[in-house]
Amino acid sequence: MIKVVVTGACGFIGSAITEKLISQGYFVEGIDNLDNNLYSKEVKEKRLSNLLNLNNFSFSNLDLAIDNLDQSIEGSSYVINEAALPGQVLSWEIFPKYVSANILAVEKLLEKCLKYKVKKVVQASTSSVCGKFAVGNEAIPTNPISPYGITKLAAENLYYALGLNSDLNFAILRYFSVYGPGQRPDMAVHKFLKLIKSKGELNITGDGTQRRDLTFISDVVDATISSMKFEESGQIFNISGGKQYSLNEIVNKCFEVVGTKANINYVKRPKGDQEETFGDNSKARLKLGFDPKVDLILGLQKQLSSMANE
Repeated sequence: MIKVVVTGACGFIGSAITEKLISQGYFVEGIDNLDNNLYSKEVKEKRLSNLLNLNNFSFSNLDLAIDNLDQSIEGSSYVINEAALPGQVLSWEIFPKYVSANILAVEKLLEKCLKYKVKKVVQASTSSVCGKFAVGNEAIPTNPISPYGITKLAAENLYYALGLNSDLNFAILRYFSVYGPGQRPDMAVHKFLKLIKSKGELNITGDGTQRRDLTFISDVVDATISSMKFEESGQIFNISGGKQYSLNEIVNKCFEVVGTKANINYVKRPKGDQEETFGDNSKARLKLGFDPKVDLILGLQKQLSSMANE
């Protein structure tokens, strides 16, 4: 049975990838440090409990930056690195933790991947590396405007530096605003749906005209696994839904799906907030067979259904 290591296995995207890999017949070694930085670790522990009920899954509670990874990486054919400290706002406050989780951890992980001759490493990156306007294909300039984006771009550069000096085989995926069932509770769509359901008030940063390219979780999972199997090394792919909405439009879609409205407060935009994201995904379509299937309304309906007990 082919072994795949998924780091950040108890996160939103990592847990979904783990479930899909197991359903396809892989053995998954999950790694996560179950931290509390962005939201309660109880959310991750609940995901872990669900994963532990599956066959062909094992778990190690490890911090990639400081713990011994040999036993987990040895014998692995593939590694998918979903472990990171995400979020642009918090990165201004606890930058050293972002450096540890997003840079030091990557360097240590890649060292072990080279040691144990892993066939392919997939690195989860983000549109945030492109800066205020993440619009276009993978060749647009990278000019991050938050510490989070800076650390994720540094991780990308680590791959290329090592790739030039070794036989490291890797792919980098720049995710664009992933949403859907299991989304982190600190993320906008989850907050919107939950507050509308409970008749709370929504806080929208700025005037709501900033635009986002949203990508549904199952489409992201399919693209990530496809990139794992993609033989060519050193490629960056935009993993984006390919449709753009203003924040105000996203809120109105949430109103439509929930069937009710809520009061909106417009509040000051945080430092490092992107103005516009719109990823050209034609390269991923051509090389990975990427084909986003879930439109925004259906995706929001699926996410809302998954939140029935919240």
